[in-house]
Amino acid sequence: MSKASSSSFLSKAARKTSLVRSAHGSANASSAPGITLLGSASALPWRQRLAQRSRVTNLGILLLMALTSLSVVLNIKHWAFSSDPLGRTPARWDTFFSSTPKALQITLPEPIKGTDKLNHLVLVVGHAIWAGTNFAGRMSDDNWVLEQYQRGGSVKTFWKHIERGIQIANKDKRALLVFSGGQTRSQSLQTEAESYFSLALSSGMDLPVLPGSSFTLKTIGDHEAIVKSFFDDDKDGAGHIDVNAIGSGAIQNEAIAAAPGLEQIRMTTETFALDSYENLLFSVARFREYTGAFPERITVVGFGMKKERFENLHAKAIRWPSRSYVLGHKRFAYIGIDDEGDKIEKYKHEQQDGYKLFERDMYGCHGELLAKRKSRNPARRFHPYFSSAPEIAGLLNWCPPDGVGLQGTYPKSLPWDPRVTDDALMAMRTKHPSYTRGGGWLPDIRWLQFERERD
Repeated sequence: MSKASSSSFLSKAARKTSLVRSAHGSANASSAPGITLLGSASALPWRQRLAQRSRVTNLGILLLMALTSLSVVLNIKHWAFSSDPLGRTPARWDTFFSSTPKALQITLPEPIKGTDKLNHLVLVVGHAIWAGTNFAGRMSDDNWVLEQYQRGGSVKTFWKHIERGIQIANKDKRALLVFSGGQTRSQSLQTEAESYFSLALSSGMDLPVLPGSSFTLKTIGDHEAIVKSFFDDDKDGAGHIDVNAIGSGAIQNEAIAAAPGLEQIRMTTETFALDSYENLLFSVARFREYTGAFPERITVVGFGMKKERFENLHAKAIRWPSRSYVLGHKRFAYIGIDDEGDKIEKYKHEQQDGYKLFERDMYGCHGELLAKRKSRNPARRFHPYFSSAPEIAGLLNWCPPDGVGLQGTYPKSLPWDPRVTDDALMAMRTKHPSYTRGGGWLPDIRWLQFERERD
């Protein structure tokens, strides 16, 4: 062996011996009390371990940031929409389905014969209270309970709304005309809806009636209608008053809807709404209350300047399928009739004090919109629809945080959601063959027996 080879071999052996001793010494040192090795990460205090450098790639940092952002978004969404800022619990189908109290159920008669054929809600929105005693005075401000800004022509428009609603309901035999408006004025105990109904009844117009009804309205004079009798039992056709059915004195006050056979008219009232959103939602609930089912389509009659509010905000707030059709008819239609004269200022006022407020607070349960509801409820009344339309109790109770707009739309199931099982669809097509020709369909309470999808 050469000198160089011998020297290299000895050097390697010395290094191995040194490493073995070093390892043996480290083991002894680590077992000694109070001694910590800087090279041993597991023995470092947690603060020092967290302060140590580690290798993290750019990809790793991006993944961590993405996961953190996703977590923040999901938590914000859960906080904002899974709980009510007013402390109310969101409704579920198993909470409200068939939850009408038995004590109330047993007091209800069966729906009036013919109402099961109705599927079209015609809503006339109330804006004031008619307090007149004669139809001829309907165009006078003195016969109405008005706000100051409504004086000088609006009452003519109110009558046009009523008139158009009657015409639409007469044209469609499956329509139910609903006048909507609560007891909004401290000067009157009557509701907007009831006063509109009375004015319609006193008008002498041909009113919509239920199928099979023998309803006839006797009137005298041109636009000077006086309700004489719904049933002409006398020989001369004069339509004498049946004093056994109605007091002969009461019939002279045309502000009070009083006549025999009144329940056969295809008109009713919704007497609790305090603003335009409630006009729509509560009228849907009243339709359910009156007929036992929800409407398939809706026609609203009101001011033209409020058309965008109803179509773009209110209909979306209740998730009504506005752009779809059923049997060739739009599921949501709005008939706008404005006051005569210059409309520019009124349209500006609607955008500023109506549309924009509901755009921010679609359910009207915060700030200025809530204050308006309180000011329009001097009699402190509560609506009954939690009990009479329990399928939409969650929507009736919904109040997302202020300012979220469309992001706060009610997220739970609704009876008009087009989601049913195959069995339900087949059963409906069997019962309504015409629905299979592309007309579309709309589930309601009657289809829950086929296990409609629930949350």
